[in-house]
Amino acid sequence: MRTTSPPTPDDEAGEGLSLPALTTPSWRHFGAQAAEATWARIGRRLPALTAQAAALAWRSSPRDVLATTVLNIGVGAATAWALIATTGVLGELFQAAPTPDRLRAALPSLVVLALALVLRGICSAAAGRAQARLQPKVVLAAERRFLSRCTAVELRAFDDSGFHDHLHRSYARGSDQAGELVRHTADVLTGVVGVVAAVGVLGVLHPALLPLLFLAMAPQWWGSSAAARLRYRMIMAFTEGARRKFLLEQIMVNRDNAAEIRSFTMEKRLLAEFDRVADRELDIQLGLATRQSLIRLAGSTAGGLAAGAVFVVLGLLLVEGVVEIAVAGAAVVAIRVAQGALGGALPSLTHVYESGLYFADFVAFEEEAARRLPPADPEPAPEGFEEIRVENVTFTYPGGRDGDAPALDDVSLTLRRGRTVALVGENGSGKTTLAKLLSGLYGPGRGRIRWDGTDLARVDATDLRRRISVIAQDHTHWPLTARRNVVMSSPGDDPERLDRAALAAHADTVVAEFAHGWDTLLDKRFAEGAEPSGGQWQRLAAARGFYRGDDGDATPLLIADEPTAALDARAEHAFFSSLHAHAGRTGAAVVLITHRLASVRMADHIVVLRRGRVVEEGSHTELLEADGLYRELWDLQASAYQWSVPQQRRSA
Repeated sequence: MRTTSPPTPDDEAGEGLSLPALTTPSWRHFGAQAAEATWARIGRRLPALTAQAAALAWRSSPRDVLATTVLNIGVGAATAWALIATTGVLGELFQAAPTPDRLRAALPSLVVLALALVLRGICSAAAGRAQARLQPKVVLAAERRFLSRCTAVELRAFDDSGFHDHLHRSYARGSDQAGELVRHTADVLTGVVGVVAAVGVLGVLHPALLPLLFLAMAPQWWGSSAAARLRYRMIMAFTEGARRKFLLEQIMVNRDNAAEIRSFTMEKRLLAEFDRVADRELDIQLGLATRQSLIRLAGSTAGGLAAGAVFVVLGLLLVEGVVEIAVAGAAVVAIRVAQGALGGALPSLTHVYESGLYFADFVAFEEEAARRLPPADPEPAPEGFEEIRVENVTFTYPGGRDGDAPALDDVSLTLRRGRTVALVGENGSGKTTLAKLLSGLYGPGRGRIRWDGTDLARVDATDLRRRISVIAQDHTHWPLTARRNVVMSSPGDDPERLDRAALAAHADTVVAEFAHGWDTLLDKRFAEGAEPSGGQWQRLAAARGFYRGDDGDATPLLIADEPTAALDARAEHAFFSSLHAHAGRTGAAVVLITHRLASVRMADHIVVLRRGRVVEEGSHTELLEADGLYRELWDLQASAYQWSVPQQRRSA
């Protein structure tokens, strides 16, 4: 077994990178799931899994499914026809007659045999074409189902580590294995039809020959199936480790991380952590290879002994006169045909077994995702509101430990149309969490949020979010054109609305600097692509928020979460002026989250949070007079500007 390398001096100096989040999981994390992969359980599940894959194949292409099935049955029928013709040929050739007479007597059976083999080849080629057409269609259908589930589940699902593990297995193998399951099932059908044809012919020739056929096939079945089961156990045991290995790879190859990795000389630490996880995976794979080889060796040895036993028994049947020599010759051909069919079917059958296990994960993920969907048949979201009331809302993020303090604790406040409300407070005070609840991304654990008299817990969350615009600090840099980065937030492409949004966000000056204007691709990894600065990206994200709305109508609620973190002072002041003007011009309620208190003075109402609770609220003047947390934070920020210039003058 390979062992991991000792830490390098750099690792020891930096205490390594072996964070708890990147440790290799133990077997027990997946023991329960691996234990399900028993012979009896899988034997019961395989028909249902195959039926589910067949249903997916039928929805993907009924024509190709029918063609595959009918043509494979045709292959089996031609095989049986050829075996019967072989019996006739051997029977004529072994007659006690002159050789020319025997050949002439065997000629009709030889013609039938040739036609059967030609027909078998035609059916096999046509069935292969139908299977080759069917597989990519099945994979595409499975990918669409997977992505539709991922984008439909509630956001809280992505805070659950178990959901991520399940999602990773489905993403990495599920969609492809749906296609593999269909393809290998068709291959198994071909092999089974060939075996059935041989069994039928042997049964017609003499029933005593049937046990010989099953004796010859049993060792092959056992060896291949046991090897597949071992591989599945390895995959299940290292699911989380494989996901974290993939994340480390993405960190090291992602362009966004390249500068920071080099600035902090993190290369060796990242590679050391990758080696630690990869070496553990390699140990498991090497152990698996050894065990699979031993199983296959045992299967091959048993298969050789079984084949020898078959021919001994067949010789005894000839000596005792139980079967004629022509029948014995045909039986040898039939057994070889059956072994060949089984030899082709067994790899496919073990792949069906293995793919079925992965596809079971895919189906189970769909079922889990279905449980995490928003409630069915919700009420339509209200078109707008005069006020939003947050009433005694408490919220704790999923996956937290027992005893963890809630992110929001008994929060109540009111927002009104046409007014700007600023949420301020120190890091971890719950500002962004409250914004996520207001935007419909999460639902409160206790309490309720109402648009006028409508409780949002009862309405269609997707429909609700169409009426809300969000300008986030951690916005996505979409690798699309500048135009698509903005207009993708709403259906349609309205040039006038685009101009208004760009002007409000001051993104028009950004686009003017691009070589191809709005048609510039914003990704430096592609030819003629541009890479906006952080401030430019933030203005484009703000334009996306201002553009949001259907048919040119502004959304009634606009949430701006640290929207100016990357902007300079002049751009920041211009943006906040636009934000405040937007509320007055459109009648929208604006929720502003920022640490820069100088920018919230223009807000109509300020809410101060601390450790998930509202501790103060009022206007800027009222909060300064209250001499509470807001005054403390204001004085801290103001002192930096008040102190700097006089201090420099005194030093001079």
